[in-house]
Amino acid sequence: MAIGSKSVLASVVGWLIVALIVYWFLGLIIGTIAFIVRFFVWIVLLGVLLALYLKLKSSD
Repeated sequence: MAIGSKSVLASVVGWLIVALIVYWFLGLIIGTIAFIVRFFVWIVLLGVLLALYLKLKSSD
């Protein structure tokens, strides 16, 4: 293997490592945002259902 091809291969491997790390961090960030959104959707849904339950129960 020539010196030039080793340098190109090392560069490609280095960029693959960087791409994998960036992909992993973006996955963490997107996963965290998705978790927060799901959490608030559940809280709002439970609040609406609880309010509806109490309204229907008090009308008896």
